[in-house]
Amino acid sequence: MTVTASPPSRCFRAFVALLLAGGACAVAHAAPAKAPATAPAAARSAPAGSAHGATAQQPRLEDFIAESGSTAPFMLHADLWLGIDQRAKLDTLVFVLDNGARCCQVMNRDSTWAVDYTWVYPHSLFPPRWYDARSLIQTGDSLRLADDADMKLTFGTLRVAVRAGSLKQATAEAYRLWPTEMPPALRGRLKLKLERAQKVLAGKSDTEPADPSPH
Repeated sequence: MTVTASPPSRCFRAFVALLLAGGACAVAHAAPAKAPATAPAAARSAPAGSAHGATAQQPRLEDFIAESGSTAPFMLHADLWLGIDQRAKLDTLVFVLDNGARCCQVMNRDSTWAVDYTWVYPHSLFPPRWYDARSLIQTGDSLRLADDADMKLTFGTLRVAVRAGSLKQATAEAYRLWPTEMPPALRGRLKLKLERAQKVLAGKSDTEPADPSPH
């Protein structure tokens, strides 16, 4: 069953997003999403390690919960790749799907698209667990968070290759393969990422143990 993420509610306007990728910490302040309708021709194709890599772009909560059918400025950093090599060249024209997912064409493989399924882990204000976009919005609304709420998030993304000759076919395949919950392989990959995020938030070094919390 597919679900649609509703437009951002008032409690999300001032959130702060936290992404830990490859052991490096970067904090991005949320800002209104202004995704371009088209990408410049000279920048339509880029390696996953550059325009879509862990250090090239920082995720924003507004991008994560953007309305289905719009475009996004980039794919998020992928923590687990299935059926696609990390050296793949991804189109910079990215399409937003339901519930925090997005897709783009793989430029150096015929009839192949990359689909990202993303979850977020709140380190404050929310009950600590992994959320998809729909459950994050619903929980945030039920908690009635203030406009000036300050929240830290860790993103976790599964990237899957699908065979498709068009955006319509890629979207249909993305919904057909939609995971009902976070795959165990991705959850295992994200364990260390969460521990590092918790150390950063607690002001601890990498050699100190992180505070235990449910994952």
